Amino acid sequence: MAKITEYQTSKGKFYRFRVYAGIDETTGKKKYIKRAGFKTKAEAKKELVKLEYDVSSGNYFKPSEIKTVRDVYKLWFEQHSLTVKGSTCYLIKGYFNNHILPLIGSYNVDSLTLAICQRAVNEWYKTRPSSYKNTLAYASAVVEYAIKLELTNVNYFKLVNRPKSKPKRSERNYLDVDELKRFLAIAEKKSLQRYTLFRVLAYSGMRIGELLALTWDDVSFSDNTISINKTLSKNVKGSPAIYDPKTETSKRVLDMDSETMQVLRRWQVQQASYLLKRGINAMAGDQLVFSNRANDLMRLEVIREWCYRILKAGNLPNVTLHGFRHTHATLLFSGGASVKEVQTRLGHSKVQTTLDIYTHLTKQDQKETINKFVRLMG
Repeated sequence: MAKITEYQTSKGKFYRFRVYAGIDETTGKKKYIKRAGFKTKAEAKKELVKLEYDVSSGNYFKPSEIKTVRDVYKLWFEQHSLTVKGSTCYLIKGYFNNHILPLIGSYNVDSLTLAICQRAVNEWYKTRPSSYKNTLAYASAVVEYAIKLELTNVNYFKLVNRPKSKPKRSERNYLDVDELKRFLAIAEKKSLQRYTLFRVLAYSGMRIGELLALTWDDVSFSDNTISINKTLSKNVKGSPAIYDPKTETSKRVLDMDSETMQVLRRWQVQQASYLLKRGINAMAGDQLVFSNRANDLMRLEVIREWCYRILKAGNLPNVTLHGFRHTHATLLFSGGASVKEVQTRLGHSKVQTTLDIYTHLTKQDQKETINKFVRLMG
């Protein structure tokens, strides 16, 4: 294995290496592949092992063939996709295909200038002012990778002037008690499946991906609990797939009310009848609690459409599916639950996340706040 060496720059300590890549057929001289700019020795070693394998197996993408930002992106994505979930890969591909590559993909990476990068950032800001920084971060990551490949020396995306982010429009993304009751009443008239799905979502506070990944062996009718141990998300192709939960603290067992569990039981019976007519073993423990007509994973787009139609029918606020999680937390706070109780139920790893997201008060809470003060002073 090639030797990894340490070197110093004005920005601190870094690591680099050089790999022998055979004889250049045109010049007869030895060829070497250089990599630099690694912040840790472990990071450099990981890249070195991969590179030596590619060279020995003849799969190495020659540096002379890597010229454009698009070329570097392909190589960077190949490596980065091994470190993140399929759903994240899908999102990243969207950033590049829709926003980054159309503007700078054809430029040679070593011909990027501050002006080119600034114009790109300004355009991303114009089209996506509230989230352009994500696009900028991914573009910058690819140029950083090009520096490691020694294809360029500077990352101008780190030098651009960043426009001031516009905050996302602040809209109430939860239902109050009366609105939730109205929503569930309409859902119940639509179908038992829709009523059960949205009731469990609202009464549990689980994420929509966690709900759609539930199997019947996660549901315990004997002690009225639901175990969260997996989640549904999109794979790199954008299709639904099952993954581990978002964090370790996302794995949890939720106590549920008896009425919601009775609704779940009724849905289990109806689902079993439907599946048995089609020759499917409805009693299998790994049977999805909520599945599509083909008894496969449901798509989020379908649930969003159900939600939209019910909200519209009830003339209710246009909340998102995640809004039911907000609803659950908000009503828990209104009912006097502590921050720690809500944090545990929602599966947040940090209490600050709970405080930052869910301490919005309902109108009734706001009125009660001043009453509390008056009573204290009285």
